[in-house]
Amino acid sequence: MAGSGEGRLEGGRRVRGTSTAAVPLISIITAVYNGAGSMERTIASVIGQTFSSFEYIIIDGGSDDGTTELLERYDESVDYWVSEPDNGIYDALNKGITLSRGEWLYFLGSDDAFIDPHLLEKVFSEKRDTKLLYGDVLYGDTGALYGGTFTRLRLTKRNICQQGIFYHADLFQTLGPFDTKYPLLADWLFNMKVFSLKESRPEHVDIVVAEYSLAGASSRTPDPVFARDWLPMIRKYLGIPCYLYALSSHLQDQVAANCRKYIARPVARLFRLTKDIGR
Repeated sequence: MAGSGEGRLEGGRRVRGTSTAAVPLISIITAVYNGAGSMERTIASVIGQTFSSFEYIIIDGGSDDGTTELLERYDESVDYWVSEPDNGIYDALNKGITLSRGEWLYFLGSDDAFIDPHLLEKVFSEKRDTKLLYGDVLYGDTGALYGGTFTRLRLTKRNICQQGIFYHADLFQTLGPFDTKYPLLADWLFNMKVFSLKESRPEHVDIVVAEYSLAGASSRTPDPVFARDWLPMIRKYLGIPCYLYALSSHLQDQVAANCRKYIARPVARLFRLTKDIGR
C-alpha cells in the first residue's frame, strides 16, 4: 500500500511492478464506496476466473467502513486499486477507464459477481466482430433473468444491464467517458450513443454473465436529471421513429396514471363509502 497525496491510498500489483498481464485482453473495473460487507465476494468472483488475460482495477471513493483494509488483503491479487474521494459512481468508472489497458472493458458492481469461474473463458472463446458484446444477468437471488437481444426500439424503454456488457475500448475513444451529469443512469445514455454508431455492431450472446444485486444504487433510486433528458436523448441518438414510439408510450403511461389517480381511485373510494353507509 502506498500513499500518493492527501486522502489518497493506492496499491496492487501495478504499483509494485508485478502485474502479470502487460497488455490484457480485458480490463475489469469496480467502483466501490463503503462496500466492505459485499466486496469480498465480488473480488473472489474475478480473481477466481480461469481466463488469464485480464486486469482488475478497483476505484474506491474514500470508504471508512473497512473497504480499504479489504483491498489491502487482496493487494497481491488486484492489479491496481486506489482509495480517494470522488464525485460518484461514474466519476469512479471514468477513472478506471483512464487507468485501463485492456482491449475490452467490463464494469462489475461492488455487490455483484460473475456467474461462474469460466465466464470470461466462455465469452471470449472466439473472436467477436463487434464493439459491444452483451449477455444476460441473474437478478439477485430471485432466479429471474434479465437480458435478451436489444434493438434501438427496445433501448428506448429499458437499458441493457451494465453487468452484462463488454465494451470495446475504442468506444470510449470515440464517444468519450460516461456523462457524470447523470449520477445513476449514465450508462444508458452511453449505450444509446453506441447503438447510434454503425461500426459498433452490438451483439448479444446467450450467456448469463453475472449476478446483479438488487441492492445497487440504480435499483433503488431514480435519476431525475436523466428522466428530464430521456426523450431528447432518444431523438438525438436513436432517431425519429424511436422518439415517436417513446413519446407515444410515455403519453399512454401518463394517461393511464391519471386515470388511476383521478378516476379509478376516487370511484373505488366512493364505492367503499356507499357500501359502508348501506350497512
